[in-house]
Amino acid sequence: MADEEAASYLLHTTTEAQMAYEMEDGQVSVFVNDKGDNPKRPDYTGKGLFNGQEFQISLWKSTSKGGVDYLSGKVQTPYNGDGGGTSRSSVSADDIPF
Repeated sequence: MADEEAASYLLHTTTEAQMAYEMEDGQVSVFVNDKGDNPKRPDYTGKGLFNGQEFQISLWKSTSKGGVDYLSGKVQTPYNGDGGGTSRSSVSADDIPF
């Protein structure tokens, strides 16, 4: 299946797959994102479960200066819609290995 066909298939089955899939601890699921009219939206979105905590995944397709294609992204707590604007993280800058 060509990349475009696979992306189209995933896009059309995203809702069905998300509804039918029960996540287990240590697993992630990422789907093609409908970017609509906003090119800054992630190319792929999903969620994961680690140590009983759910998290949201956002990935963007990128190309390095050397021409290598890769995915870059964010892992964060799920959006809860409260508009509080605060985010919590148990990771400090000292914990990051680079």
